[in-house]
Amino acid sequence: MARGDLVAAEEWGRAALHGEGSLAARLILAQALAWQGRGRDADAVLSDVDEKALGEADLMAWALPRAANQFWMLDQPERATAFLHGVRGRVASAGAGATLDALLGTFTMNAGSPQRAIRLARDVLDSPTADRQAVGWAASAAALCNARMGTFAEVDALAERAIAAGHPGLLRFTSAFGQTTALVMSGELDRAQDLAQDLVDDSPPSHPSHAIGRLLVADVLVARGDPAAAVALLESAAAALAPTGYSWGPLAWMSLAQALGQLGRTADAGHVLAKAEARHGLKSMLFAPELSMARAWTAAARRDGPAAVDAAREAARAAERGGQSAVALRALLDAVRLGDTRAGDAIARLTVDCAVHPMALAYARALTASDRDALEATATDFDAIGMRGVAADARRQARS
Repeated sequence: MARGDLVAAEEWGRAALHGEGSLAARLILAQALAWQGRGRDADAVLSDVDEKALGEADLMAWALPRAANQFWMLDQPERATAFLHGVRGRVASAGAGATLDALLGTFTMNAGSPQRAIRLARDVLDSPTADRQAVGWAASAAALCNARMGTFAEVDALAERAIAAGHPGLLRFTSAFGQTTALVMSGELDRAQDLAQDLVDDSPPSHPSHAIGRLLVADVLVARGDPAAAVALLESAAAALAPTGYSWGPLAWMSLAQALGQLGRTADAGHVLAKAEARHGLKSMLFAPELSMARAWTAAARRDGPAAVDAAREAARAAERGGQSAVALRALLDAVRLGDTRAGDAIARLTVDCAVHPMALAYARALTASDRDALEATATDFDAIGMRGVAADARRQARS
């Protein structure tokens, strides 16, 4: 499985299951099927278990992948959450409870409640009985939640704690997204892109992790103002992630629609946006602001300025409702690029301590005042941190 050879893992699992019928063989087969996007097949393998006959250790080994498969692959987050709560009531040890709480926190994050997810994660991370798997889940989720909420100081430490727990897998990409988000908003785009590219280079091309890494690189490229390079990565990443059921899949379509919109590819952006909307649901609610930003840039591509600004404002509102202040700031920055002359007050209300915040506020106020010199100065500042797309829009607005 570590080599990303999912088909071989499936064959091995089926052979082992046929030969011995053990729970271990069943778990290996189910994991291989789930990673190929075959959630129903994985659920069938896991369903054929007498859970009442399982001791606590085997119950945990069986319940965790089954809940994850229900949440992501079967797109049944409510069922998965209820199932985990049921298992939580059956385990006696504090360590098992911490592991279940860690996975519940991950579900809570993906469902769009990062503040509650952080509370669950902190309880797990403070628990002396939490095992390495629980720490990996909790620290990864906390890293991404903190980054999207704009509390960047703890992100790297949480990511390192998740790595040290020794259960990286796809969790490494969750914490890494937190790190790249923090780096972008801190004006360190080179470091963000290098980190994401290292993950791509270290991932087998046949494994979903490779596509997720490309998605993270593309997110930085969009922030840089290089949507063409982002599209080249996102087209293959979105296609690879589409059958998996992971929350990364809808995000890839959202990001692709946004990049296509920035390129002015109206028809393509609209087509991809429809895919993003069709695949978005509770399991990807954390990324609801990104869906609105995809709508904003798709509207911009068809030269509907008012609709573009409205969608960008909705992205910011959705982010703020979920406590995602850093995401709200990025949405409002795009709103200014799209011509929103009323974004300044909303930006000023945000408490995000990062390099981009004062620059975005200066940009918004310059646009509101139609101050050409201030817009040119803002463009120079954004150029200096590598946000060339923002700089180009500020210069265009200064000269219009």
